[in-house]
Order: sequence, then C-alpha cells, then structure tokens
Amino acid sequence: MAESAIRFTVRNQAGQRAASWKCWSPSGKEDVYVICRDINGALKTSLHQSGRWQVAYFEGFFEESVLEEQHGTGPGRFIDTWDRPAPIAPGVTLALRIVTPWSATTIDDQSPPAQMAVVQAPPEGKAIEFVVFLRDRTIPPGDWPGRNSMGTTLVGAYTLPSGNTVQVVWWEIAMPDLGPLRGAPLFYHGRSMDDLRNSTGVGILLFADEPDGSKVIYDCVAKYRASEP
Repeated sequence: MAESAIRFTVRNQAGQRAASWKCWSPSGKEDVYVICRDINGALKTSLHQSGRWQVAYFEGFFEESVLEEQHGTGPGRFIDTWDRPAPIAPGVTLALRIVTPWSATTIDDQSPPAQMAVVQAPPEGKAIEFVVFLRDRTIPPGDWPGRNSMGTTLVGAYTLPSGNTVQVVWWEIAMPDLGPLRGAPLFYHGRSMDDLRNSTGVGILLFADEPDGSKVIYDCVAKYRASEP
C-alpha cells in the first residue's frame, strides 16, 4: 500500500551513521507512525488520529522476544501511552523529539538510500534534535516551526488526507545532561550480557519525558564497563 514517509539519520564525515528513522502515514490514513529503522519490527511510536498515543512492541516481536515478567511492561506490549498534548501554538502540535548525540554515529554505512535525509553529525558535546510536528492545515513551502526563531532546518513534510501536515525539522543543541544512568540491564530472548561485554558499543534507545510535557527518544550507545572492585 502506498504511503507518505520521511526518512532521516545523522552521519559523520567518516561515513558512519547513527540510527535511522522513518516517520510515515499509510495511504488514506490520518495516523502517524515513527520507527527506528535499525530495529524495524520491534518498536513503534503511534500517533493516532484519536489522540491516544503510544509506544509499543510489535505483536510478533513481543510474543517471540520479550520476556514480560523480566521487562515489566505492565499491560502487555505497551511501553507508554499518553494523550495528544495541547498545541504549542495555534495549529501546531509538538508530537515527538528524537535526540542524537555526536557519539551515536557508530554504524558503517557508506551508501545511505537516496530517499534518506542525512544530517551532518555535530561536534563533540553537541546533539542533533529532530522534532515531529503536526500542523492543522496545509503548510506553504518555506514555513516550518522554529525556522526564524531557533534556526531549525526542514527534514521533510507530507500532507494528510484531511489537509493537515506532518513536518520533521532538526537543529543542533547542547547534549542534554542525562545524569547517572544506573540499573540492571534486561535482555531480549537470545541475548545476554556477553553481547554487550564483547561489543565496542551497542545502540540503545532511551525514552523520557521533557519538562514541557513532550516525549523524547535518545539515540545513544552503551559500552560495557566492568564494575569496580
């Protein structure tokens, strides 16, 4: 089935990229979905027309790879559910943020697909923030949130059947201070601590709430460090 989609990633000068993303709507639908393409088939963020939004495992992946009693996902495969937030300006809803630190470009990919929007990796200590906006009308070319006030750049846009618009923009920010991240790692079926211990870096996604009430996904890299005696 035909769909409208925006694909994007961050890539450094050596040809290594961070996770790549897809924001799309099926043909004839008002629902908007966002996935990390590198774990396609595992997790999906769903921005439903009904206003009930969620992050959830795909059913098949959840049943085959997620140990519910270990991950504590509560009601089945749903990780988080929330209501569509209030507009930040008339007709403008900030739907989702995706933050990619300078250190996340670890995937060798010399030839990204032609339809992929590629953003140059930021310098050390910085991050690229992608923001998915929902607009309540058809938007003329050259109009997107933060263009003048924040220096944002348009990644891509498409129009929904209602005439409303989906836009993805990016801008460079200082890497947020995530504080100490501690806790026992949990693994999907077939994975263990050895996979992390024997790797130079494993991509991880962190889900969080921003102070303004929006949801954010951090695209980071986890490295194994032996516990101090």
